[in-house]
Amino acid sequence: MLAKGCVDTPLEGKILASYRWIVLFSCFLAFVAYAFVFQSMPPLLSDAATEFNISEAQAGLLMSLAVVPGIVLALPAGFIVVRYRFRRLGFVSILSVAAGSLITAIADSFPLALLGRFVLGVGGSFIIVGTPATISQWFDRKDLGKAMGFYATNMPVATILAFPTATILAQSYNDWHYPFYVGALLAVVIAFTFVLAVREGPLRDHNKSAGAPEIRRALGNSEVWKASLVWMFFNGAAIAYLSWAKTLFESYKGLPSLEASVFASVLMYAAVFFVPIFGWASDKTAKRKLFLVGGSIAMAVALIVTSYALGMALLASVIMLGITAAIVPPVVMTIPSQNLPPSLSGTGFSIVTLCQNVGIAFAAPYAGYLIQVTGDITATFFGISLLSLAAAAVALTMKAK
Repeated sequence: MLAKGCVDTPLEGKILASYRWIVLFSCFLAFVAYAFVFQSMPPLLSDAATEFNISEAQAGLLMSLAVVPGIVLALPAGFIVVRYRFRRLGFVSILSVAAGSLITAIADSFPLALLGRFVLGVGGSFIIVGTPATISQWFDRKDLGKAMGFYATNMPVATILAFPTATILAQSYNDWHYPFYVGALLAVVIAFTFVLAVREGPLRDHNKSAGAPEIRRALGNSEVWKASLVWMFFNGAAIAYLSWAKTLFESYKGLPSLEASVFASVLMYAAVFFVPIFGWASDKTAKRKLFLVGGSIAMAVALIVTSYALGMALLASVIMLGITAAIVPPVVMTIPSQNLPPSLSGTGFSIVTLCQNVGIAFAAPYAGYLIQVTGDITATFFGISLLSLAAAAVALTMKAK
């Protein structure tokens, strides 16, 4: 039966094959609920800085504090996901996202806004670990790259929705808090969708619970750690860009606010289309290392080109940046499941999440500091590109092809 995660008849096999896409889409939506609230902040950072009378680097803490819980909770979250079912935990986690968004919406001081972002991060910590682990229970290795290619469009889709929505709502109501009311409502709706749709998958080992020796071996898997470090530097570069691109395009390229927001999010429009393609291509070629190294270097080059471009050349360079940024995510998401059994995938993804959150935590303040010190868009984008080059250097040490 479906609830037990076993396939007794061809008919049940067909039902499972169809139902796994429902689970995948529900997990995708869960991440989008978190990422929408997370990515609603970058277009509003300058408004928040003005209201609270803080510097750019301090404003960057509104991004960083949302991932600090993930640094602390990533590994414990992995252990919990390994041992317990994620359906109810995921429901509570998405409601935590709603609570964090609501606190940010009503915040009348910088500390209260930080608290809202922290609560958001607590829920996000479990969503980021639990959703890919759940997907790995439904898709075998030959289809995992395709599934993760779709799943990895979660952040681009959320950013595409969040950037213009946050900008338009803030301008329409003359209040940067308003988009977070929308984020809270969205999270509540998705929470109930998730708890109704998600079940354990047939690839989960129901007869064996991962013990301490198995978990220790998973924690010592060097390939998972290397992929996670690539993910850390990649996210550092991506979030540093997304956090300040709108502000930089306004200040140094003379774009109006809404146009600057749209240009900043164009990166994610390109990524939405190309992430699944690169996930499929990595399955077909099985050359994961080539994708990680080449994608990271190409992203660094695109960042530098973007800093110089103007007009239509700027649009073209941002589209190219989006294409290069689509190469790494689906590949990284396949590596824990390829190197660990399904019963330990939660532990693998907790390592990925830990490193991802470390990268995101320093990204916005790092870019804000570069802006303060250099006062130059080219120097800032060059500093961000160094993170992509660091990802390429780590990928070169991996054993995978």
